[in-house]
Amino acid sequence: MTEQQQPEGQGEEAEKKVFAPRISQELRAQIEALRGITGHTINQLGEEALRDWTEKILGDPEVRSKAMAGIEEQQRQLQEQRAAIEKVLGTSATTASSEVPADTGPGRSGRRGKSAQE
Repeated sequence: MTEQQQPEGQGEEAEKKVFAPRISQELRAQIEALRGITGHTINQLGEEALRDWTEKILGDPEVRSKAMAGIEEQQRQLQEQRAAIEKVLGTSATTASSEVPADTGPGRSGRRGKSAQE
C-alpha cells in the first residue's frame, strides 16, 4: 500500500481527517529511510508517533490538572451565562426547562384529538 492508496475499510477512513505538520528536510530524510526499511507508510509512522505522544501526555499529572481546571472554568462560564439569562427572563431557567405539564391538554390550535372529542 502506498501513501496515496486508500485503505480497504471505508468506514474507518471516513472518520479520519488530514493532518499535515511541517517538518525539517533532515527529519523527512530520516523518516523516508526508516519507512523504506520497515515498509510502513508515512501516515502509519505519523499516526503511531502521535498516538504514543498522546498517551504519554495524557499520563502527565500536570496536564490532567490543567485539563480539569479548563473544565471547571467552562462550567463557571456556563453558570454565569445561565444566571444572566435567568435575570433577563425573570425566572429560573432550570425550573422552567424542567417543568413538563402532566396533562398535555389541547394542542397549539386548541383542538383535541378524535379520541378526546368522543
